[in-house]
Amino acid sequence: MPSRQCPKCSSAMSEGFVADRTHHSAAAVPSWVEGQPERSVWTGLKLSGKPRLDIATWRCTRCGFLEQYASGDPSLHDAGQKQVRHVILIVAIVTAVLAAIAAGLVSALVGQ
Repeated sequence: MPSRQCPKCSSAMSEGFVADRTHHSAAAVPSWVEGQPERSVWTGLKLSGKPRLDIATWRCTRCGFLEQYASGDPSLHDAGQKQVRHVILIVAIVTAVLAAIAAGLVSALVGQ
């Protein structure tokens, strides 16, 4: 991306991102979501099927002014979200299998 000049003081700006803390102290890049926010009982907001773009943030090296841009290809964001859901599903299945094995072992030990 080309270098930018601060609209406030005309100094150089550097590209970066604002880390968004999620549950369990994980970090994510915030995203712009098209449309009006709709509340969800389970997830806070309904995001399914809405186009999303990662947000790039530029910071002035002199005055600290932040400027944000929603950039990129929304299909890349959706692909990344699908990959995350896939990993979560795998972890849930492995956890369930391990719990079943542990329950069987406890049952076998108690039965002896």
